[in-house]
Amino acid sequence: MADIKITNNLDLSADFQIRDGSALAKAHLTNLVTPGKELFGELDKPIDQADFRNVSLGAQMTSPNLLDSKLVNLCLCAGVNCGISILTATDGYLFGKDQFSPSIPIRPGEAWLGFEIDLAAKAKLAASDNSVGVCLLGDSTLKCSTFTRLPAPLPSVRAACAEGFSNFAIASSADAIRNQPVGTVNQTDVGGSVTAKLTLTQPYNLNALASANLPFHLTASLAPTVALQISGAVTMTGEFLFRSWKKADNVVQIGIYKKRGTTLTATFTAVAGIGGDIGDNDILGALLNKVLPGVDVRAAGIQGDKATALNKVIKSGIDRSLSASLNATCSASSTHEAAVVYDIQLDAGDKATTDTALTLALQGDWTGVAALPNAHRIRNILVDTTEKSTAITLNLFGFFSAISVTDYVKTCTILLDESGQLSIIDKLESTRIAAVNLPYASDSNKLRTALMQDFVCTATYAVVAGKLSFQLSVVQSYFDYQRSMSRDDMRQNVILGYQLGLIPEGSLDAVLNATPSFPHASVSAMVSYGMPAILSMFFSDTGTLTPRTQAELEQVGRDTMQAFLNPSDTTDAARIAILGNSAAWAEMDNAGNTAAFNTIVYLSHFNQAQLGAIKADWVSIRWWADVFIKVAPALSDTMAALAKAPVSHPTQDSDFMRARARLGNTLGAVTRNTDAAFVHGWGETVIFALSGRSGTSSMDVAWGSYKTHYGKP
Repeated sequence: MADIKITNNLDLSADFQIRDGSALAKAHLTNLVTPGKELFGELDKPIDQADFRNVSLGAQMTSPNLLDSKLVNLCLCAGVNCGISILTATDGYLFGKDQFSPSIPIRPGEAWLGFEIDLAAKAKLAASDNSVGVCLLGDSTLKCSTFTRLPAPLPSVRAACAEGFSNFAIASSADAIRNQPVGTVNQTDVGGSVTAKLTLTQPYNLNALASANLPFHLTASLAPTVALQISGAVTMTGEFLFRSWKKADNVVQIGIYKKRGTTLTATFTAVAGIGGDIGDNDILGALLNKVLPGVDVRAAGIQGDKATALNKVIKSGIDRSLSASLNATCSASSTHEAAVVYDIQLDAGDKATTDTALTLALQGDWTGVAALPNAHRIRNILVDTTEKSTAITLNLFGFFSAISVTDYVKTCTILLDESGQLSIIDKLESTRIAAVNLPYASDSNKLRTALMQDFVCTATYAVVAGKLSFQLSVVQSYFDYQRSMSRDDMRQNVILGYQLGLIPEGSLDAVLNATPSFPHASVSAMVSYGMPAILSMFFSDTGTLTPRTQAELEQVGRDTMQAFLNPSDTTDAARIAILGNSAAWAEMDNAGNTAAFNTIVYLSHFNQAQLGAIKADWVSIRWWADVFIKVAPALSDTMAALAKAPVSHPTQDSDFMRARARLGNTLGAVTRNTDAAFVHGWGETVIFALSGRSGTSSMDVAWGSYKTHYGKP
């Protein structure tokens, strides 16, 4: 038997005998130092009667590399690097209760003793040197623990420590897992990555848009949603706990647990990879073939570095979507949460295949374990997430304005915003939404404004196109993802659901009041409009094509804006007061310039922040109203000219083409001339209100483990 001495380096010491073949004996751990005295007076008490629950220690070990033959370049961390913990039935569970995997209850009359050692490991290129349950990304600190179940009759603290020291091991090989004593849990706390091979089904919501200059000889159509299937692997990176629980001689449960309060990052690697030329097999080529059926992606001529860069943008969008989904799926803030957990029947199946799968899992690749017939999946968020991927919004700016889909691809670039939305846009037009100094990135505020502008163009042309047997889909989309969404931001998103008639009014108010922040929150909404609804946006009487008045349009804008504001906020309260004050609003309209607002008596008592917000509201509402006021007459004239033109060849009618040109010029002049900064959700709400609330809408709201779909399936 080997000896271990615990001392306080002054006047107290205690000796413990451990098994000669144990990992601590092999590593020549001979001395442990504790700065306190609480341990020494408790050694002969039954473990459940000890007055302490945790003791910190400093270890001296001459051969830490011998703790496990599979791990190399191990050394003890300096200072306090060990610890003893005691858990009894009053603690309830060994690691707390995790709703996603079987918890380990501590039953009456039993206890558990944990022993932890903190080690530093040098990362090696060889995967076999990283056998700790994840793939190490660099030099790492490993907190390695073994928990030993102590059944009744409970031993003394001294005997429990001796058994716990003897059982200490690091689960770093298939043999180590097979030889692990029943009733023990080996745990490694470490950062790294976990990989699984699978087929990803990634849905995309398509939002096709027209620009002001639309030729009428294009016949284009799109499905509202497409799904891209790609074979590959997902790698999940973060801070994890790896656990090996020997439940019986022939059953082990191994798993990766996301540490509470941490964030995961996902990376998808496609089998086809990222090519230098777009084709049928790389990510960009596969997506374009799905989105634009019949497009000749090779004829589009995107090659070399350009093709590689655009492929990376598409891949980054997938990575962001998967990361958001993984964190929403595995988001416990108060406990460590199971991410990948399997029960494995060690005496079933082929031993060599099982051991190979265990070895790969210990190196961070869980593909083999997932394929074992003698493995039972309890949870695998990599698989669950890819099977239920969150849709990515793909905005197709100017799609209905291109002569052909091949020409559209030839002249486009692809931009990605921070929330994960992708936009395909003409390279010359890209400055409308591009982020400054960030290649292939779009600015979320610019994007929101551009979407509002081009929605008006799309809706306008949809009225005329319907008479030409050219059907434009008119859809507004909305998406907001934040790693930690504030109560105010979530409140605005929920109000959008209220205003669209999707979320029952007030149904989430209690949740909003009780929750200060929402982890890994995502909100998406789509509203599609048919012709009667589109006509209602422009005309108060769709039969006579009577345009809406400025006062009418501004009132709708003011009413919907107020719905998004919080009266308990001092700035929002000022905005509400002015939005509801028709006299003040009339004076702002008469001034016609925000620089003159300081002279308006209704605004004189507001501070700079309040006045700035009021000005922004007026700019947004006034721009929006002006667009519809100016476009409606031009649209009415175009519809009248079209009604007189030959049905078979309307584009050969000079009166119609002149009216169409005036409509295009009007759209170009008014839709782009704006400095409006649209409030989240207001653009969708105000259009929905104008349509007579007759759009077809749907919405998904998710945070943490909560997810609800509203509207049509």
